[in-house]
Amino acid sequence: MPIHNISFDEQGKIPAVLQDASTNEVIALCFIDRESLTRALESGDASVLADSVAGVNGSHPLLDIRVNSDGKSLTILIRREPGKLEAAPRSLLRKAPAAKPAASGVSLVDVGSMEFGVTVGELYALISERQQKRPEGSYTTYLFNSGLDKILKKIAEESGEVIIAAKNNGEPELISEIADLVYHLLVLLVDRDVKLGDVGDELIRRAAKRSSSAEHQ
Repeated sequence: MPIHNISFDEQGKIPAVLQDASTNEVIALCFIDRESLTRALESGDASVLADSVAGVNGSHPLLDIRVNSDGKSLTILIRREPGKLEAAPRSLLRKAPAAKPAASGVSLVDVGSMEFGVTVGELYALISERQQKRPEGSYTTYLFNSGLDKILKKIAEESGEVIIAAKNNGEPELISEIADLVYHLLVLLVDRDVKLGDVGDELIRRAAKRSSSAEHQ
């Protein structure tokens, strides 16, 4: 993954402030090299920064990486699990003013897209669990018990609903129908034992191919 518009120092690193997105708490100041930054962007998991950031323990979803206005430092936003929060930092001022969110820099990633990716991953994991445990009363269990043909039929139906919603120009309806289609596609992936990473790898391969073709035009 190419990284543009940021400046690494002579040691090949860039300073970064690690921040909890939900509380705006600054967790740590660290120096990150290009390799660690690339792996974090590709995986969406802040745990790959563990060697550079002492405050990262366990797996934490990476929500955004922003280039600050100087182009020589980053702000990294993560989501920490409530049970893993460290003690709140203490102010050196007797009466510290209320903290205000810092002005946003240029984002290296689309926050909404990153959160969507995390949500899809969590939903895929939940569907996989439903496939294994088959709890009674679950619609997902019903689909798996009904077999592949039923799953494919639902995908066909939901695809048609998406088309109708798009033609009707109703954004809420379209969003709802797309969500239904994505869910049923995930059920199909789990049923056929196709991993999300496999689909991601194929998309990356195609993007690289398109990029290579564009360079030769």
